[in-house]
Amino acid sequence: MPASDPDFFDLAYYRLLAPFHTEAGARRETAAIRELLGLAQGDRILDLGCGWGRHTTLLAGAGHDVVGLDLSLPLLRRVRRRTGPDDHPGRAGTPLRLVAGDMLRLPLADERFDVVLNLATSLGLFLDDAPATRALAEARRVLRPGGRLLLEGMHREEVEPAYARRDGWMLEDGTEVRVRRRLDPTGVSHEVLRWEGPQGSGEKRHSLRLRTGEEVLTLLRAAGLAVLASYGDWTGEPFQASSPRLIAVAGRT
Repeated sequence: MPASDPDFFDLAYYRLLAPFHTEAGARRETAAIRELLGLAQGDRILDLGCGWGRHTTLLAGAGHDVVGLDLSLPLLRRVRRRTGPDDHPGRAGTPLRLVAGDMLRLPLADERFDVVLNLATSLGLFLDDAPATRALAEARRVLRPGGRLLLEGMHREEVEPAYARRDGWMLEDGTEVRVRRRLDPTGVSHEVLRWEGPQGSGEKRHSLRLRTGEEVLTLLRAAGLAVLASYGDWTGEPFQASSPRLIAVAGRT
């Protein structure tokens, strides 16, 4: 089942979390994606769960044919405000298309893409394995034969030993953000996020499944994808339990 109400990912979410997702970081990650996958200029790319378009816009600007898909209309509207209307060309003249859609039922044709990206632990939004496998199978469906999926996110082996039950930070405008978390025995992290400041106050609740590296690879195989490589960070180091991230590359045969 989905872990959050779709309204969780709104402009308040963007404002509270954007400080942790810098432009410089997005540029480093996008460069690593292009290198790890050996992207060709003509590759058609789907950024699945694109959020506010951190990687989508950079890939389009580099000349790739990109579709950004997300369930959050507020975040997609923010991308449009930054780049212009649908089919607005990137800096290299390549169109950037934005689609509102559900990962479980992609409103896209079979075998349309050379590459699908699923970044920032988006698969963890599905707390149960059955819908997570369905989402990966949908990604496989829209991949052409020989196409590749790159999946990136946190993994339980690295997070659990130093799990932060309490957290907090201050935004530039003085808004104070406080977070309380609980990790249950199944690896689901339950989070309550509260904030108060000049622009008002609020609360959001969210849950995310933190799977082990092997659990993620098992889901990829269950969806009919062949695991080609697993990296532990954006430099391409091999994945191990102590790695800061899991970056898995799988292919459609």
